[in-house]
Amino acid sequence: MSIQLRKATLADIPAMIDVYFDAFHDHPFTRRVFSLRSDSVEKYWSESLAAEIRDPHAHFTLVTDSASADPERVLAFGKWRKQLTSTSPPRPPEPSWPEGADLGFVDELLGTINRKHQEIMKDRPHWYLEMLGVRKEFQRKGAGGLLVEWGTTRADEDGIEAFLAASPAGAPLYAKHGFELIETVLIDDGRRLESFMLRPAKKS
Repeated sequence: MSIQLRKATLADIPAMIDVYFDAFHDHPFTRRVFSLRSDSVEKYWSESLAAEIRDPHAHFTLVTDSASADPERVLAFGKWRKQLTSTSPPRPPEPSWPEGADLGFVDELLGTINRKHQEIMKDRPHWYLEMLGVRKEFQRKGAGGLLVEWGTTRADEDGIEAFLAASPAGAPLYAKHGFELIETVLIDDGRRLESFMLRPAKKS
């Protein structure tokens, strides 16, 4: 493999949706919110990604393999966001959730993540890894690490912290890149563990 990074564009949205469903098809959020790739689910993802790609504070990066038979195929993507202070411009409004979504679970999971993000980071500037997805066949082959490094490099250049919420499966990767476990929270009646991790600012 000869993996490399590039910035995502609006033309990449269909491929990014494919990566999400390949990477997270068995994730509780996918099963309970996007259980079928219906028209309303595709509409949600297309509108959400389009708005966020246009957002100057959101940074979507893709991984491709220039040595493969299809060098433009998207293998993985990550979304980092530079959070400055509470006075930073708000993110784009969320499109309507698709038909059949378990809105109670949406509120519990995303509400917990947002609350812990605010409690832990308060008003300190930082880089925030909101999402990282790698196609199953390319996991543990360096694509995820490359996407993590994209953001940690920028955090180091800015001299600020980096933050993320991780599943048990993803936490070891982030630990390798300097993230430290701050807190864990059980949600969904104790069936899911969410880990909140912080990477200290690089000392000058």
